[in-house]
Amino acid sequence: MTTFDLRHEGRTGIEMGLGVGPQKMLGWPYTDFATGWYVIGYSHEIKAGEVKPAKWFGEDLVVFRTESGVLSVLNAYCPHMGAHLGRPGQFGGGVCGETLKCPWHGWLWSTEGHNVDIPYRPGQPVKAQVGRKHVSEVDGVIMMWYDHAGGAPTYEWPGFPYIGDKSDYYPIDTTVDGPHLAKPQFPFENSADPHHFKHVHGSGLDAEFNDYDVDGPVAKNTMTLVFGAGKDESWLTPDGPIEGYVDNFFWGASLGIARFRIGELVCIHLPTLTPVDDDQCIFFSTVTGTREPGDTGDVPRGRSGKFMKAQHWQIRNDFHIWQHMSYKVKPIYTGTEEQTRYAFIRRHFDQFYPNPVYKRG
Repeated sequence: MTTFDLRHEGRTGIEMGLGVGPQKMLGWPYTDFATGWYVIGYSHEIKAGEVKPAKWFGEDLVVFRTESGVLSVLNAYCPHMGAHLGRPGQFGGGVCGETLKCPWHGWLWSTEGHNVDIPYRPGQPVKAQVGRKHVSEVDGVIMMWYDHAGGAPTYEWPGFPYIGDKSDYYPIDTTVDGPHLAKPQFPFENSADPHHFKHVHGSGLDAEFNDYDVDGPVAKNTMTLVFGAGKDESWLTPDGPIEGYVDNFFWGASLGIARFRIGELVCIHLPTLTPVDDDQCIFFSTVTGTREPGDTGDVPRGRSGKFMKAQHWQIRNDFHIWQHMSYKVKPIYTGTEEQTRYAFIRRHFDQFYPNPVYKRG
């Protein structure tokens, strides 16, 4: 796993009071998190029989996988006397078969959060329950459902939008870093912004967009870009500039994918921000791409491998903007097209928050 540090070093004395940016997102209008699926890790990070402490959405949690491989996320504290279930001791606690054992008194809890046994009172479990979170594993990605009202998932994530056979792609490549002062929907607002690519990502031309297609919580659109514009050749475009496409897919305001298509080369990027608390998020960058011709290995190579690595870095150019910005609910739009795109996608995301800020109708 690669760790990225976005702090600016070597500040002058004039700048020393600036720190690394504001502690809260200026202008942010929402009072809670958007309802939806959020990435909290990867399947390979927690093996059968393992337990790990975690903190998401301001809650202390415990993530564990039973001996048979069932994944579960529960609230961290045992209802008996408050021990942290994700902190096994030298002699007690941890996964016990298909249950999680409290490190203090050995009480056993199921993956659903039910008390199933008390070692010094066998066969007489209590009705107490540990709060349980809805979790899902798809394509090696672990997701947890958040709903401020505690509701069950209202949609599912189908996985990466592969074109053709999944085996024609490299295994997912991942980086994790943070915490960052940013909001989960920020990467997805790029789907409405053709003019930032030159200034943030170094592209030669602005992008062109088509309209959004919406089906319930899912929104889609496509951007057209000239890759390698202004260059005779590059590692990505060895034969000169080429027109390519970026298909954007969004599920709620918390999960989104950009699928790049440049001729036969496909790169799929899942960039997600998951809140630790009201202000800070952890960034999960998950990328896959088509295998180079004749390559049967799992290590990304050639143009595809470089493209995958480039995606991890390119998105981090946006963080320089996000962590120092003041969010504008009513931006100054420069024309009907910009206003139509931004207003549409922001209103679409708005519905997933418990306190929507845009008028309906």
